[in-house]
Amino acid sequence: AALLWNNGRPRSSTLVVHAFSTTSSSSSTIHSIDNIPCRETSIYISTLDQSITILEATLEGQDKLVDEVLMLDEERDEVNDNIVDNDPYGSVLWPAALTVSEHITRDSFLKSSDGDDNNHPPTLLELGTGTGLVALAASASNKYESILATDYETVPLKLLDAAYSLNQNDDNDIPTTTTPIVTSLFDICNLSVPLPPADIVCAADILYEKSTGIALAKRCIEALERGSRVVIGCSPGRPGRPAFLEELKRLLNPRLKEVDFVDVEGSTCTGERNSLICGAGSSSISDEPEMLIVALMDLTPDVFNHPSLI
Repeated sequence: AALLWNNGRPRSSTLVVHAFSTTSSSSSTIHSIDNIPCRETSIYISTLDQSITILEATLEGQDKLVDEVLMLDEERDEVNDNIVDNDPYGSVLWPAALTVSEHITRDSFLKSSDGDDNNHPPTLLELGTGTGLVALAASASNKYESILATDYETVPLKLLDAAYSLNQNDDNDIPTTTTPIVTSLFDICNLSVPLPPADIVCAADILYEKSTGIALAKRCIEALERGSRVVIGCSPGRPGRPAFLEELKRLLNPRLKEVDFVDVEGSTCTGERNSLICGAGSSSISDEPEMLIVALMDLTPDVFNHPSLI
């Protein structure tokens, strides 16, 4: 797939992808990750011209995670109402992860994101890694100095750790070098804890709630003010997106009044989903990969002077 670029910039606010990345799952290869049955899913990354294996919870695994959340939801009280380690959304792939993966591994992106002295590759921080596709793609590109993938729960981090090992052990006649991935618990909503350092901060499909959207906007400002580049991807219908945009614009004003996502042609994901994870009629999932418009935002620190959108 290739985007239409003109002197390093897109020709229009709608970026055109000429081919869709595809996903496929192997029902015969099942892993137990933290007692959650997970299947291997192969994701083709066009910018790398290779497939990456991730682990997704099977429908049975999703059902188990949802049941645990519902059970905890019934038992929690006003003193301790935080549900962690059981949020099911991060156990399956969502479209924006593929979009962000291809964006941050594009040569044109990397050439403009070198480290401080322009002699070293950039460092990457991913927020809400989920199945870890973004971190795995960055690792496979071998163009990042270091990669830190974070999530506020442990199951996604275990999925990513296992998937990283699977990709290292894949049969391949061509020796490959990858950047190691470090995983860590990190809650973007806990604003008392600063963002870990990185040249590039990215997040894909984490705007599920208004509170998360507001927190992510504040994290974007935190990253930009310290000199980091920020990439955010969001699939259609995420309820936290309006709050994210409203808060981001509020925090940037009067330094910048106009900032927004641009539309990118991406792809739906395939595979079964629990109805409470992905409701009927969702545009994110289809039986076969289909074109899907995904929202993408790419901000550099000079956004305080003028927008630097993709």
